[in-house]
Amino acid sequence: MHTDRRPDAAPHAARHGRRLRRLLAAASLSLTVSGCSTLGEPLPPAPTPAEIVAAAKAGQTAQQIIERMQRSRAVYRLPASELAKLREQGVPDPVIDYMQRVHLDVVRFEESMRARSFYGPGWGAWGPAYGWRDPFWPHRLRF
Repeated sequence: MHTDRRPDAAPHAARHGRRLRRLLAAASLSLTVSGCSTLGEPLPPAPTPAEIVAAAKAGQTAQQIIERMQRSRAVYRLPASELAKLREQGVPDPVIDYMQRVHLDVVRFEESMRARSFYGPGWGAWGPAYGWRDPFWPHRLRF
């Protein structure tokens, strides 16, 4: 019986397979560890509007309240009537201005992401910036 394989090919293939498995294991471990390291510490809970009112009544400055909201990355989607009630309850104007400004920034960002892709949010960077032309421009669809 004739085979095309060299007699020493089997040990070489086995060594190659072991090396490949070790390399894949090291790569997957590296990706797992790097993924965990990017998570960081969890964000503190966002202060509720009632907690903001309580902090303002307790004498905290507007800057202290804003820093707490910044640490938690809080976004408040409150109607103007709720913002007016906060003002009536003693929340300083800079805090209310900050809440409104962050809300508007988030709305602008969401709208830019929605307008960037024909397929809607979540499809990545396959938009006009990468050479693809929107087939419905200038009549964009609303999502």
